[in-house]
Amino acid sequence: MRVALFVAARFLRRRSSALLTASSRAALAAVGLGVAAMIVVSSLMNGYRQALREGILGVTGHVLVLGTPGGSQEKLLAKLRAMPGVVGAGEVHFLPALAAPAPGAQGEVVTVKSADRLPSFVALPEPEGSGPIPLALGRRLAEKLGVGEGGAVLLQLAHPGGRLVYLAGRVARIFDAPFAELAESWILCREAALRQRVPDLGPGSLEVFLADPEQADSFAEALAGSLQGAVLLRTWSELNRELFAALRWQKLTLALVFSLIVGVGAFEVAASLVVLVTEKRRELGILQAMGASGGWVRRTVVLTGGLLGGAGVVAGLLLGGAVVALGNLASFPRFSPELAAVYMVQRIPWKLAFGDALAVLGAGLGEVLVASLLAARPLATREPAEVLRWA
Repeated sequence: MRVALFVAARFLRRRSSALLTASSRAALAAVGLGVAAMIVVSSLMNGYRQALREGILGVTGHVLVLGTPGGSQEKLLAKLRAMPGVVGAGEVHFLPALAAPAPGAQGEVVTVKSADRLPSFVALPEPEGSGPIPLALGRRLAEKLGVGEGGAVLLQLAHPGGRLVYLAGRVARIFDAPFAELAESWILCREAALRQRVPDLGPGSLEVFLADPEQADSFAEALAGSLQGAVLLRTWSELNRELFAALRWQKLTLALVFSLIVGVGAFEVAASLVVLVTEKRRELGILQAMGASGGWVRRTVVLTGGLLGGAGVVAGLLLGGAVVALGNLASFPRFSPELAAVYMVQRIPWKLAFGDALAVLGAGLGEVLVASLLAARPLATREPAEVLRWA
């Protein structure tokens, strides 16, 4: 094997014809670009999933409890806050509404979330008095309404009882959020402030925040077994299961498509091996005449293709990693408000996972070795005299 590896390296280092040089460079570039494309796509899909996950977790709790089984909400809240792994719990309402900057002005359809626990990037004052309710608006929604901090907003809420409630609001905070829907069509306020102005609001849902959001499903199963009465539990992953399942399938599909590009590069390597064997037939014939078996010649050619293709795979990994680093430095891609409404995020970060890089490395090397084996297979059956006849 050492001799075969030495001969393979000599084949690649020695000066060759223009045809062999061009075919080798083309194979190297094809494999490298295909691997780089797989790295870039994988990083973008990982970053997109991360941005959606962080945006969703920034809007709602990790577990929603719908209904109040076996007692008051205060008792249930106390029980939830005492459970291991819980970092917070509170009451929440999600109410459809129409927001306008002034009476008679054109309004925007929004979702009003009133909660005991607001996102970390929203700081609202504690409720006091009966004046306009303090509100937090996303920057994009504030621009559409034409209001700034301290401005007035009129709300027309859909009461759970089936009637309309009119409220005067004051913009206490304008926030930026990575989740486009939150910045585009949500208004946040404190639950206590809304109850002061709408005393008959009725019981809402309970949202639970966990130290590890990935444990939401197991926490919900344990909670369901300890509750009595009619209760409905929904976790953040369950509410968005279809979305993340679609992202997984999209990532797998794109990986399959770009692996075909790497396959094209691998067969470029096979083509360059055919040229190399044609040019080195004299040397190969002499080696066979000196006692080298056909299997040894085949291994030498496969190692030559592996070295050439492996260099392309490594170059593609480095190129893809450089693109990922530059994309993060440049904060690219960043979407316009119109596209952000479609993709649900304002920016996609780049996230290269170590496991994905290993998978790309393995797939690239595997395709190169398969193509090299197919190209080297006929060499094992050639006789030395036949090779030397054409040398």
